[in-house]
Formats: sequence, structure tokens, C-alpha cells
Amino acid sequence: MSFQVLAITRQDSLVRLLEASDGIERCEILNTLSASIYSQNPDKAIEFASEALEIAVSANDLQKQADAFFNIAQGYRGKGDNVKSLDFYLKAEKTYKEVDDALGMAKSFDNSGKIYRYLGDYSTALEHHLKALKIYEEIKDDNGIANSLINAGVAYRNIGNSDLALEYYNKAIDKSKQTGNHLALVDAMISKGNIYWYSGENNKALYHYEEALHIINSHPESEFNKSGILNNIGNVYRMKGEFKEAFGKYEQSLRLSRDVGDKNMIAVTLKNIGVTHKSEKNYDQSIKYLKEANVLAEQIRLASVRLESLEELSNVYKEIGDYKNALDFYQQYSSIKESLAKEQTSNKMSLMQLGYHLKNEAQKQTIREIDLSTKILKERNIRNVIIFITLLAVSLMFILWTRYKLKLKTNQELKLLNADLEKRVEERTRRLREENERRKIAQELAEQANETKNRFLANISHEVRTPINAIIGFCDLTIKSGIEERHQTNLKRIKDSTQHLLALIKDVLDYSQIDYGKTELKRVPFDIREILGSVVNAFYLDAKSKKIKMGLDIDRKIPNLLIGDKDAIRQIMFNLVGNAIKFTETGAVDIAVKPADEAQAGENIKLLFSVKDTGIGISKMKQKLIFLDFTQEHDQASRKYGGAGLGLTISKHFVELMDGNIWVESDKGAGSNFMFTLVLKKDTRKLEMKKKEDFAKEKKLHVLIAEDNMLNAQVITAFLSRLGHSSSVAVNGVEAIKELAHNDFDAVLMDIEMPEMDGLEATRVIRTGKEKVRNPHIPIVALTAHALKDYEDKSYNAGMNNYLTKPVDIEQLSIVLQSL
Repeated sequence: MSFQVLAITRQDSLVRLLEASDGIERCEILNTLSASIYSQNPDKAIEFASEALEIAVSANDLQKQADAFFNIAQGYRGKGDNVKSLDFYLKAEKTYKEVDDALGMAKSFDNSGKIYRYLGDYSTALEHHLKALKIYEEIKDDNGIANSLINAGVAYRNIGNSDLALEYYNKAIDKSKQTGNHLALVDAMISKGNIYWYSGENNKALYHYEEALHIINSHPESEFNKSGILNNIGNVYRMKGEFKEAFGKYEQSLRLSRDVGDKNMIAVTLKNIGVTHKSEKNYDQSIKYLKEANVLAEQIRLASVRLESLEELSNVYKEIGDYKNALDFYQQYSSIKESLAKEQTSNKMSLMQLGYHLKNEAQKQTIREIDLSTKILKERNIRNVIIFITLLAVSLMFILWTRYKLKLKTNQELKLLNADLEKRVEERTRRLREENERRKIAQELAEQANETKNRFLANISHEVRTPINAIIGFCDLTIKSGIEERHQTNLKRIKDSTQHLLALIKDVLDYSQIDYGKTELKRVPFDIREILGSVVNAFYLDAKSKKIKMGLDIDRKIPNLLIGDKDAIRQIMFNLVGNAIKFTETGAVDIAVKPADEAQAGENIKLLFSVKDTGIGISKMKQKLIFLDFTQEHDQASRKYGGAGLGLTISKHFVELMDGNIWVESDKGAGSNFMFTLVLKKDTRKLEMKKKEDFAKEKKLHVLIAEDNMLNAQVITAFLSRLGHSSSVAVNGVEAIKELAHNDFDAVLMDIEMPEMDGLEATRVIRTGKEKVRNPHIPIVALTAHALKDYEDKSYNAGMNNYLTKPVDIEQLSIVLQSL
């Protein structure tokens, strides 16, 4: 109490001096007053410091401005407005740097580091604490060194490096003992005890807390920490199950906190007493203390304590069977938790805006410095030119005044210098020309390499799609042939797994297209339930082998038919579900889709997809990188779980092409929930399409199939037969032209890659009417394993009417034939 009385007396004296002062003297008194009251009366501290800032700006006194910025930051910190506090700490840092005030810079760095910790940016917090430590070491400020060591240790603990945290705490303890800094020594002991407390090493935690308590008892000036240490010791006893000792420490802490009026610690201790009574199943006392803690926490806006009190109250009422009160307190808990989450999000956004503002200001300052440097250099060059001209004139006068022979000698030297200069200029020009030529060659080589890579990937895709077309085609045909249901199920799994394989090939090809900037979406009708069902079917065996339960929930409000790129959507889901299965050892993988908004009028609908698993989870730091190329959660992930790290990159690209967003919610070790939105078009042409289909069933076509692969030719022939059409097969472009010269056909399904004459050349020959083709205008549809946009463009340029890629979808084939 004596220290408080002394502080109040000093404040009263300063207030009296303030009334009779003005100018810089008033500015100094205002800053001193602000620094002395920011923890008791932060609003008044901000008021004093703001007035001091106005005076300092008017007097152009940067030192006083820096002090005012620092004190304003302290006031906002006392109010809990962390974002504004950080803004003024950073202004203080900058201004202290301008006046070369090392101590001020160190204080600002250390305090801004604390604010970054409060806002959850632990890496930046650590950076600021280490900057403070470096300055304190340079100016040999032992107290500052001890405090910054403790703060750096806390930052290391926050980012999960307990070993480095302990190392810094031990350094702080050694430094505090050397200098007799009992306050820092107590803080270091408490921080070290907290490390052991969080790791469950109760005896070690208790030892350090009791050491801190012993120091406080020996040095009364540190007594303001005593109630907190007693509370920590009570927590240790509670965790050890020694409830009697825990109550004793809590009661001592509560008594001290009430003596000094520390409402924060009173609320914390009341809450802990209530939790301890709950552990003893003394529910009446537990409810009493928890309610008292909740009321006080609400009064002083101590959200964390209130949140814990409400959660514990809900649990107590649940245990005694009073579910009405349990639900009531749980709803209060959920409401406050949601408010805190919104506040944290707001703080992060404000922090990002502040960072952008500071970066923008730094860029402007850099531009100003560059402009100033340019101006100085220009003036220096002008001065040098003037000096040079003057010296030249004097030299020329001296030469004229002396002998004519000396003038000839000087002229000869100048000629030699000019010749040397010209030679250097020519040499430099030659080197620049050679360098530009080398760069041009390197660029051409890079473009050739990229084109070669794309061609290689296209060929790989073509060679894989050709047998896949046969596998999927024969599966479809066999499924619809009336075989037993269990065989149908197995064939569907083969088909869906084959489509999964196709999606993996598409991942590589699509990545190449993304890299080359050629990705385009298709707009076709599709059934979202069929797409998602095939994804679940493809991973059924993988999930079953790991005893993972798979769930699928599709909202009934979603139309049966939509219009969009069904292959892109299937590929996104393959990537996300495949990752979920891959990184989940046991538990469940749940797939859900629903409208993103309740009321969605018009022709478009926005859908929200989610893939939730109970797997290994993703750290917050990795969540910022997970959608980048070749990135996985762990460095060893690609070796342990497989995969190249391209799936999420490609999925993000497809989602953005469909006017959507993709994100992840996850905690390390607690599973992940990948979510994305898509904007799709509702299929309003259902009835019209059905009539066309009915018409197509009555329309009999005679189709020429130009295909060199007999398995694929058999599949297409069977598809056409099922659709009611007849067909003939030509094994290359030459035979196709002969068939068209001797027989009448209604359409041609043309493969592109064929021996002797490919499909593109054959189409050009047909369109010119050469080789006695009966109908040069016959509809020609490309039916190829090439999936690149280049081949689609080449097909249309050659004269084809439509373009289909393998594996062939019988419904899509029917639609295309109807449109011819």
C-alpha cells in the first residue's frame, strides 16, 4: 500500500505543476502523468498523451512526439484495444529511430512484440522481442535484457518450441540474479513453471512457483504478483488431486486479491475454486463459486474467465441432471465464444490492414528517399560538371599561355583518350549485344522445353485414355446387360476407380494447362448426385480397408440436373476425398453439399461443398501454404502418404474458374474440413431435352467409325447399337475416305491419331471433296484421347463439327448425334 500512496502523491504533485505550465514543460509533465496512470485509468492516460503529442508536433520536437506515441500505445493496451495500441507502438519505434533513442526503440519493440502475441502473430512477436534484446545488450541495460529474454521465451512457447523457451527463461533467471532484479526473477520463475504446467510436469511446476513465492515473501516490492502465484500453486494441487491444499492456496490468493482490489484475479480464483468443488462433486458449492465468477467476469469484461465459468456451469448442471440450466448456460457459452471468434477475426483483419498501411508508408518513404538521393546526385553531377568546365578553361588558358608545342601534345593525348573511350564503348556495346542474344536463346530454349513438356504430357494422357476408354466402355455395357447385382456393384467400382485414375492423369495434364494458361471449362448438363455417388464408390474399398466410415449428405433443395463442367467437379471431389482418406487412419470422412444461400432466385445456384475428416489435421502456418504447388502438411507426407502435392492447386484453380472460393478449417491432430463454393446454372431445359431424346430414339443413323484401336471400336459400335444406330469401322483415314466414296453415311466418328493418315488430314480431304467422297459436308465428330485445348482447336479448324474426348460417355454421345 505504501507504494500506491507514494504514486498517488506524486501524481497529485504533477497535476498541480501541470496547471501552472505551458509549452514543452507542459508536454513533459503530460507524458509523465500518462506513463504513471495508464494501467489504472487508460482513458485519462490517452487524453494526457494526446495533448502532449499536439504540443510536441507544434514545437517540432521528435523526442517528445515519440514519448507521446509510446504513452498513447500504453493507454490503448490498458483498454485492451490491441490493434490501436500496436499502431502507436510502431509509430513510436519509427520516431525513436529518427532521434536515435536506443532505449525508446527497445521499449517499443518489446511492447509491440507483446501486442503481436495477443493478436496471435507469434513469429512477428518473436522478431520484435529479439530486436529489443539486441538493443538492450548493445546499451548494456541489464533489466531490459532480463525482461526481453522472458518475453522472447514466451513467444517461443507460443510457437511450440518449449526447449528454446526454457533456454531463454534460464538466461533471464541468471541475469536477474546477477543484477538483483527481483521483479524479473519472479516473472522468469513463473514463466518457467508455466512451461512445466502446460506439459503436465506438476512437481517441476510447483517447485518454480514456490521459488517465485519465496522471492516475493523476501522482497515486498514484488508482492503484487503474489496472488497470481498462489492461484497457480492451487492449480497444481488441483491437478494432483490434493484438493484441500488447493483450497488453501485459492483462499490466500482470493484474500490478497480482494485487499488490493484486483478484480481480474478475484474472478480467476473464484472460477478455479468452483472447478475444484466440481472435481470433488460438491456441486452446490461449485455452482455458487462459478456463478460468482461469471457475474464478476461479466462486470469487468473478462471474456476468457466468463467463457470457462459458463462452460463449467453447463457441465455441472449436466452432471446433476438439470438439463434445462445446462442448456441455458451452454447457449450463453456458445454465444460468447462466437463473439470472441468474430472479435479475433476482426483483429486479424485490422492487423492485416495495419500491416498494409505500414508497408505502403514504407514504400512511400523509400520513394521519397530515392527522389532525394537522385536530386542530391543530380546537383552533385552539375557541380562536378561546373568544376570540370572551370578546370578545363583554366587548363586551356594555361596551355595557350605556354608553348604551342605543349598544346599539340595535349591535343594528341586527348585524341588517344577519345580513341580509348570509343573502344570501351564499342566493347561494352558488343557485350550487351551478346548478352541480349544469349537471353533470347535461353528464352527460346525455355519455351521449347515447355512445349516439349506439354506435348509429352498430352501423349501420356492420350496413351492412357485409349485403354481407359475400353475399360469404362465395357464396364458400362456389362453393367447394363442384366447381370447379377453384386457383379454390377463390382463393375461400378472398377469403372469409378478407373475414372479416379483418369482424374489423376488429368491432374498432371491440368497442371500443365494451368501453368500454360490454357484451362477452359465445359458447360454440359449433369446429375450432381450421380457425380458424388461415383466419387464415394471409387473410394469405397480404400475406406473399407482402413475401417473409415464414409458419409454423403446432399440437400434436397438442390435440383437434380445442373449445368457446368462435371469433369472438373468430379476431379475436385476426387482430390479432396482422396486426401481425406489418405490422411485419416481411423474415424470418418463426411461429404456434404447444400445451397450456400437460403433464397437463390434466377438461373444460377451457389452451392457449398464440404469434405470433413478425422485425420491428422493441418497446422495454422501450413494452412496458408497448402494450396500452393507441391505443398503438403508435413515434409515427410509425400513419402508416408504418397502424392505430389498438385491436387489442391488444381482444385483451387477449377473452383476459381467456376466463380467460387476454397478454404480449410483445421487444427493439427484434430482433423480437417475442406470447403468450397461453386456457382452453377440450373438446368431449365429438362423437358426440351427429353423431347429431343425421344426424337433421337426414333431417328436411325448409319455412322462410320474411324478408329485404329479395335477394343475402342468395339465399345463405340456397342454404344451406337444400344442407341439404335448402325455402324461400320475404318482402321485409318485412308480407309475412312474409301468408305465415304463407296457408301452413304449419316455421320463420322473420327479418331485423330491413326496410322497412314490421321483424322485431321482425313477431314481436310473429305471437306475438299477429293477422292470422290459422296458427301463432303457430312457431319464429322472428333472422338479422341487427346484432352488438350490445342487439339480441339485443330479439329474445328480442320472442318469437324464437334469434339468428344475419351473415355466416351454414352449419354453425351447421344446428345451430340442428336444435334447433327
